[in-house]
Amino acid sequence: MTRRDVLKAVGAGAAALATQASLAAEPKADSKGKLDVKAKVRKNLKLGIFTSVYSELPLEEAARRIKEDGFGGVVCDYSFKDVHFDPLAPDWKAAGKIRTTLEKNGIEVVGLFGYYNVVDPDAAKRKAGEAKMDMLITNWKRLGSPIVSTETGTFNTESQWKESPDNSTEKGYATCRQALQKHARTAEKAGAIVAIECYWRNVIDSAERAERLFREVKSPALKLTMDPCNFFRNEDLARMKPMLEDMFKRVGRETVIAHAKDVKASAKGPDLPAAGKGVLDYPLYLRLLAELDKEFWLIIEHLTIDDVARARDYVKAQIDKL
Repeated sequence: MTRRDVLKAVGAGAAALATQASLAAEPKADSKGKLDVKAKVRKNLKLGIFTSVYSELPLEEAARRIKEDGFGGVVCDYSFKDVHFDPLAPDWKAAGKIRTTLEKNGIEVVGLFGYYNVVDPDAAKRKAGEAKMDMLITNWKRLGSPIVSTETGTFNTESQWKESPDNSTEKGYATCRQALQKHARTAEKAGAIVAIECYWRNVIDSAERAERLFREVKSPALKLTMDPCNFFRNEDLARMKPMLEDMFKRVGRETVIAHAKDVKASAKGPDLPAAGKGVLDYPLYLRLLAELDKEFWLIIEHLTIDDVARARDYVKAQIDKL
């Protein structure tokens, strides 16, 4: 088996390789041996959360709370009230303590937080982000997960969360593609996966552009963090069903990890609140995820610690609507 074959296998199932908290009990097949959509969701999707939700707590307490809240996996940024790991100044004892504490509580690191603006006009910030991303990619075995997520960036000089006219240009796209292709090549050598998260205010702002990126980079180490809420502009919300179906048709197969939040219209563009506080068609979203027929983690995000139980229960309740 070649390195590229290994990477393809990692991309298909890297996010769900160990004992984990599932959405429900082991599903049963019908008389023909096939699983229905609800059963596929229960079998294939595992609920996780970002460690940043618990970052104000001491490590031991945070790990305990994560487990008590029903999560078996986390996307980790390695930062807690009393222990912090900085990828640009690595303290491997701190990293080891965080990972050991999580594992002791039955929590798997299922993704690494590598997010940075890959086309940042500020060269110093961009280079720092590149260095962080490369460090996480090359050291993923010490950190716990081969999946390293990042955004696709914006040329806005004020904020990485605002759009820029340059984002939609061919030059802007080429700059983004070059940056992500470089990370993908590094990931190929390390046996890791770079999972991009698209956003309408970033360079890769649509399913069409994401599809083009995957086609042109052609790397088994470049995959997708599926987060449909990020693709909707205010005017798109009225045609949510066809847009969701088109996203999955174009790039769903590239998914290695998924997010669970929500979307709703606002005067300055869509808000992205926690799950259950917007208008995302969750039954359709879960159905489309299930139809990918592979295991991966569904990570709840954009919430505060006091809202965890509500958001978790909301996502679980959507399964019953399938």
